[in-house]
Amino acid sequence: MKNATWLALLFFLSFPNAMAQKLDSILSRSNLNFSYGLSNDFRSYDPIPRDFYFEMKSWGEAFGFEYLYRPAGKNEFGFGFSKQVNSEDYTEVKQSPDALIVFEDYRIRKVKNFHFLVFKRHFIEDKLIGSAGLYYLRHRDPFVSINSRNPDRTVILLYDDAVNSDFGAFVGLEYYHSLRENFQVGLRTRLSYTEGYLEPIESLEFTPVLRFTFN
Repeated sequence: MKNATWLALLFFLSFPNAMAQKLDSILSRSNLNFSYGLSNDFRSYDPIPRDFYFEMKSWGEAFGFEYLYRPAGKNEFGFGFSKQVNSEDYTEVKQSPDALIVFEDYRIRKVKNFHFLVFKRHFIEDKLIGSAGLYYLRHRDPFVSINSRNPDRTVILLYDDAVNSDFGAFVGLEYYHSLRENFQVGLRTRLSYTEGYLEPIESLEFTPVLRFTFN
């Protein structure tokens, strides 16, 4: 009984050290990066119906983060998140049979949230890196509807519909410059593709990146 007690005690005393060593091993091969820059939405549209064609501004902002683990070799694997936001301020006057409808600096925001798995390969060590991956996309497509066909009333609908979901893939290229041993700055381009649409290209990101390694 005493032998079993001593064995159990030794196990519990050594377990935290073993876990700490395992965690140090994982962190020494890990990096974390943050990005903020420009995005281009290839599915921009006019959220307010009008008498002439008008395309919502396609350029917006993109920001996100990634966690990557690099085993021995040139490859990295990880996951991340990216948010793309396009917005437009509208000033519009519409005359209906029984009302004058005015929008003054009315802002509409289109938001895309990408949750992704990523694979990267170092073409030039810690400088030129290619990437590819899969993503799960959640987005909202707001719009304004003005219906004045009924002679008795005009109906105005400010519609921010339920969250839509899609799946897709992306490819990208990144270039980095080391400022310190554990800190790099770089530029990233990333093209996203979603199957099942007439316009399959979803978006393009061009973002500066801050990259931190833990080794």
